[in-house]
Amino acid sequence: MKSFLFSGALALSMMGGHAATAQQVKASEPASVLAYFEDLGAPAKLVEDSVGDPSVEVQYYGTSMVVFFYGCRNNTNCNSLQFFAAYTAESEITLEGLNDWNAAQRYGRAYRAEDGRKMLEYDIYTGQDGVSMADFDEVFDIWTEVVESFEDALS
Repeated sequence: MKSFLFSGALALSMMGGHAATAQQVKASEPASVLAYFEDLGAPAKLVEDSVGDPSVEVQYYGTSMVVFFYGCRNNTNCNSLQFFAAYTAESEITLEGLNDWNAAQRYGRAYRAEDGRKMLEYDIYTGQDGVSMADFDEVFDIWTEVVESFEDALS
């Protein structure tokens, strides 16, 4: 797992029908992912992760998240993305609660890290050709629903 220390608010609002100027969002073109979030008005920054692959740090309605890039060759030409959020060790959910939440989900997965933080992930494959803006809107809407559902499960 690529490590990233998450800190931020736990509230997330949903927003549909995002308008953006790029035609395709491609893991092979990190700037297209950054542009998507910038077009949403979400503060975002393109950075390198701990292994040198691109990643995009995003603030969306008070919640910090990261989009990691996977399937990269020499830190470029990536073919997939992972939406990631982490919650403090103080965020309460039992192991049984995590298992129940995971079992009920079609998209997304959650787990407890060794340090007690709760991790939330959702992967998509874009290939080299990417996905349309309309499809990426749906992908991001699914992610926001996953986040909202997980945050509801935290006590």
